[in-house]
Amino acid sequence: MRRVSTDMMNNDMQYWMRRREDSMASMANRMNKQERFENLRDDPLAAARSVRYDSYVGRIERYEKNVQYTLDRARISEGYMRQTQDIMQRVRELAVTGATGTFTKEDTAAMAIEVDQLLSEIINLANARGPDGDFLFAGDKARTEPFRAVQGYVAGSGGATTVGVVYIGGLGSPQAEISEEAYLPMNLPGDEVFWSERQRVAGGSDASAYRVMEASSIFIDGHEIALKPGDTVQAIVAKINDSGAAVKASLDPAQNSLVLEGTQAHRLRLEDGAGGNVLVELGILSGSGVPSDYAPAARVSGGSLFDSVMALRDALYKGDALEVGSRVLASIDAGMDNMNRRLAQAGSAMERLEMAGLRLNKEIPDATALLAAEKDLDFTKAVTEYKMLEYAHEAALRMAGRVLPSTLLDFLR
Repeated sequence: MRRVSTDMMNNDMQYWMRRREDSMASMANRMNKQERFENLRDDPLAAARSVRYDSYVGRIERYEKNVQYTLDRARISEGYMRQTQDIMQRVRELAVTGATGTFTKEDTAAMAIEVDQLLSEIINLANARGPDGDFLFAGDKARTEPFRAVQGYVAGSGGATTVGVVYIGGLGSPQAEISEEAYLPMNLPGDEVFWSERQRVAGGSDASAYRVMEASSIFIDGHEIALKPGDTVQAIVAKINDSGAAVKASLDPAQNSLVLEGTQAHRLRLEDGAGGNVLVELGILSGSGVPSDYAPAARVSGGSLFDSVMALRDALYKGDALEVGSRVLASIDAGMDNMNRRLAQAGSAMERLEMAGLRLNKEIPDATALLAAEKDLDFTKAVTEYKMLEYAHEAALRMAGRVLPSTLLDFLR
């Protein structure tokens, strides 16, 4: 049973006026944020969908930025690779000229001087940086200069010159996510781009009776290959060939030693796993712990693009036309072929990035429209509702001033 008193009308009026003021404040907040609901409980289903759409829009916008950043880097890298190919074309012209055997030793020495200068420029291109300061051909060590020139003396040069180029960059590459679970490398490993021949490493020890003594592993081009006790060299060969690394393993029929040969032009990166010495025991590595530090008895062939150019320079200094026209020219051609393959890979990656960018440009507006349909406020309707609440509130205040009972202050006037 409800009690009727002089305070009842006043309390009821205050209650409904506060309810209306709360509705007006809620509507004002929605208009300020331009969102259809203020709290998740206002429309749980729409709120859940808007959260998912908002997350998706944020992800594809991030993918679009990744695509553009990676595409810009790829274009810059391709430019440096094309410049290298142009220089190598000039190097090849000098090699063909020097292989004719019609020039004096002084003439070929003059060619060697030009080759040496071209070598320095190729090293500069290989150590090129992007606009952000990262090295383009350093793999996953983007802040480390990938190639280090070793200075020494070459007969006929008349001074110190480059006698070796060591790659100290990374093996892999940081990955840019360009779509859901789709990744592309952001940097190119220099020991793949600036290489001439397929590298071949033959162990210096007889492995016919070799057995793995304890569980261990080896790493070939970043691929871990697990070995178990009792594995023979034939089992090791089979596991290497099944690992997915760009390396073919075999046994030397004459020496019975393990032979590792790349299936494409690149530097082999070999190392023993923690606690293991399999490659050391097979005469491949020296045991220093440094990756690809080969044993003195190991037979290594297949060099880099820099090795090809240095071999040409040294042969020209000696005036050895036969050497220039045979092994050196073949090595230069192999390096240029590998550079063409890498340019093709870079071009195909750029084409994919451009297609991904076009797709994302279409997806972003579509996803944003879905988000707007669930979350955005109909501003015209909101203003109308707010004005209606405001008029009702003003009318209630006027009515309250007339119908509420007189107070003690009314009698004191």
